Amino acid sequence: VSVNGAIEIEGQAYGRLRGSEDFKEGVASFHEKRKPVFKGC
Repeated sequence: VSVNGAIEIEGQAYGRLRGSEDFKEGVASFHEKRKPVFKGC
């Protein structure tokens, strides 16, 4: 895989993960200065 190809794959994966409930929980818990409660979704 070329560097540009790897960057494209990473961007696609990040886009999918960013919409997950665990991602949202991680961001919220960081802002609220508490431990996250991940559900594995």
